[in-house]
Amino acid sequence: MLVIGGGPAGSTAAGMLAQRGFRVALLEKAHHPRFHIGESLLPANLPLFEQFGVANEVRAIGIEKWAAEFISPSDGRRQEFEFAGCWDKSMPFAYQVRRSELDTILIRRAGFLGAQVFEGCRAEDVEFAGEGRGVRVVANLEDGTSCAWEAQYLVDASGRDTFLGNRLHSKRRNKKHNSAAIYAHFTGARRHPGKREGNISIFWFDHGWFWFIPLADGATSVGAVVWPRYLKTREVSVEEFFLATIAQCPPLAEVLEGASLAGEVQATGNYSYTCDRSCGGNYFLVGDAYAFIDPVFSSGVMLAMQSAVAAADAIESCLREPALAASARRRFDRMMRHGPRHFLGSSTASRIRPCARCFSARETLCGCRKRCYHCLPATFLGARRFGVLCGFSKCCIT
Repeated sequence: MLVIGGGPAGSTAAGMLAQRGFRVALLEKAHHPRFHIGESLLPANLPLFEQFGVANEVRAIGIEKWAAEFISPSDGRRQEFEFAGCWDKSMPFAYQVRRSELDTILIRRAGFLGAQVFEGCRAEDVEFAGEGRGVRVVANLEDGTSCAWEAQYLVDASGRDTFLGNRLHSKRRNKKHNSAAIYAHFTGARRHPGKREGNISIFWFDHGWFWFIPLADGATSVGAVVWPRYLKTREVSVEEFFLATIAQCPPLAEVLEGASLAGEVQATGNYSYTCDRSCGGNYFLVGDAYAFIDPVFSSGVMLAMQSAVAAADAIESCLREPALAASARRRFDRMMRHGPRHFLGSSTASRIRPCARCFSARETLCGCRKRCYHCLPATFLGARRFGVLCGFSKCCIT
């Protein structure tokens, strides 16, 4: 088996397959640890960490996240959703983590379970021998050496590089949510006291929304998800533009008063997409290699690991019971399309504006049908589905 990509999806797929007795090689273009955004996890990640054998290591690097809060751009009023209010009471919290640390834990675990891990190895091209007859991947090492890999199955976990999506011409941008992101880490940001210190905060403003993610080492990840047309108005450096963007959201600017940038400000475009195909006769797409959705739901790592486990299950079924291979691929495809479809189909987070009623007094049930902060989760997914997937409180039912 050959896995391209050493993020949460690739490491989980490689480790799971190796643990089941298959020979697995994992190709990762970078060297861990390496920077990555997507630091906010969901409660549903915790059983996956247990299953993969890394729960204690993740606990050691994380700060507990007991809730998510949405902040009004006008007056700073807040609406908080506690995970303890979800249907599954066994998962009352999640973690915020540095992805450089989390991803290192996961890829080292894959190696411990028996996968051969090759860092600094970038996949460049692929040839398919035909359904059920394997694949051949050409990769380049950092010293310029070219090498080729042959495998029965290819798992594309290349993330936003979308290795197979590009080569199969199956990647489709989400035209309803064509957004861009600017982000960086800060030190010295003001946080909530006590148990609420690790909560994620979502700030809306005129051109999109911000995330505010506290990390265990005192740093805070801050990012703006905006419409590309706003990003195109930039006439100064990315750093100056980012700081000016933060200034447009007074509640966020207030908690960042006195804070300092802890690294380079980065930007990325064409944020949301999906691929037409999730699998074929000898390949599977997992995690962001298949789809990337609006990060407002913090679903990236969860969907990556879930899809990796599903791919390992499907590959095992295909090899051990060839007569059931077609049904295993169909089952995998249904699972892959199920989660992202609900987010991508109606995720218009950057256009949402608050309705005044949701932020008035202490109401926990606004009853409105607008896409406002309060009814955001239930509007997009249906309250029960959102609660099951993400663990948010039932108070969001409208």
